[in-house]
This record gives sequence, structure tokens and C-alpha cells, in this order.
Amino acid sequence: MLNFLWWLITVEAIGLAAFPLTFYLLRRLPDRGFSVSKPLGILIVGYAGWMLGVLHLVPSVRLSLIAMLLVLAAVSATIVIKKRDELRAFLWAERRTLILSEAIFLVFLVGWALFRAYDPAIDHTEQPMDFAFLNASIESSTGQPEDPWLRGQPISYYYFGYWMMGGVSELSGVPSNFSYNLSMALIPAMAAMAVFGLVVAMIRSERARWRYAAAGGIVAGIVLGVAGNLEG
Repeated sequence: MLNFLWWLITVEAIGLAAFPLTFYLLRRLPDRGFSVSKPLGILIVGYAGWMLGVLHLVPSVRLSLIAMLLVLAAVSATIVIKKRDELRAFLWAERRTLILSEAIFLVFLVGWALFRAYDPAIDHTEQPMDFAFLNASIESSTGQPEDPWLRGQPISYYYFGYWMMGGVSELSGVPSNFSYNLSMALIPAMAAMAVFGLVVAMIRSERARWRYAAAGGIVAGIVLGVAGNLEG
């Protein structure tokens, strides 16, 4: 339970640090990018840590990731100061959309975390390989995780998704055997939140009432985050 709380607090902090940036850049969206602020923040921190590590400028360790998150927060704070009146008006006008968007994220995160809790073992299909890549990403400080099967060589595979989740693991301090399953809950939760925001924007662009847009967004989140996983 404590690991889940630290994971949630970390992701929320990253999302809050990134939201003013989406507010400034995605001004045509009804939610001003709130629904994608969490994955965008994880992407920015993860890519910055990866790039600085690859260039051997700053090692990608927990302290440097915290510093990058603080830099992102500082940039966002500047935007908040300059746009505070506009931001305040937006938060009040779109409070229903923002609250519902966050509720969808939390419901999916908790739901998928409980689902993973019924079978937390990392022991079948590609899970051992995934876990190895996640651990290699966490252990690497150069942006080039070591290949688990070829000592001294970098992974010759697409590993950036593992790298980003490894960054969240380091920031939160959650051990990888827990963060692996929490990552499996975080990804569908962020996806459901993002598709909710997208569908709400599409429906509202047709001048539909808010409740119709919200209903469409909720259905889209369920289709993506629940129905899309029933194939098995």
C-alpha cells in the first residue's frame, strides 16, 4: 500500500509540474492538455535524463532526475506567474472536466493495480525479459542500459518505455518488483485519461453539451482501458 501511495504521489507531482506547460502549448484543447500532462511530464524528465546520460554530461541517477523535475517545475512556475489570471479563470470554468479526468485516472490506476495484485508474479511469457530491461534501465546511469544477456554491451532493442518507467521508479523510491506491476497499472490509467480528454475535445468541437462530451469520453476510456483487454 505504501509503495502504491509513493508511486501515485510521484506521478501526480510530475503531472502538476508539466500541466502549466501543456496549458501554454495546447491552448486549443478544452482541458488545455491536462489529460496528457502526466505522460508528457514523464516523457520530458525521462528524455532529459536519457540525453544527458548518453552525452555523459550528467549521470542519470535519482538526484539528477529530481533536479530535472525541479527545472520543469520552475519553468511551469514561470508560466503560472505570467498567466495566473487566465489559469484561475480556466480552472473554474473547466473544473468539471478536470475533476472527471482525474477521477478516471484514479479509477483505472486503482483498478489495474488491484488486478495486478491478484497475479503479481513476473514469471511468464515476456515478463522476465521486461523485468530485466526495467532493472537494467534503473541501474544504468549513462542512458544506455546494459544487455542482460551480453555483459558490457548496451541493449540492442527499443527500451525507452522501460527507461521512463525506471525513472518514475527512481523518483518514487519504489523497488522494481513493485514498480513493474505499478507500471502495468499506470500505462492504462494514463491512456484512459488521455483518450477521455481527446474525445471530450472532439465532441465539444461540435458544440455539444458538456454532459454528452463527458459521457463520450468516459465510454472511450472504458473501451480502451477495459474492453480492449478482453481479447484473451
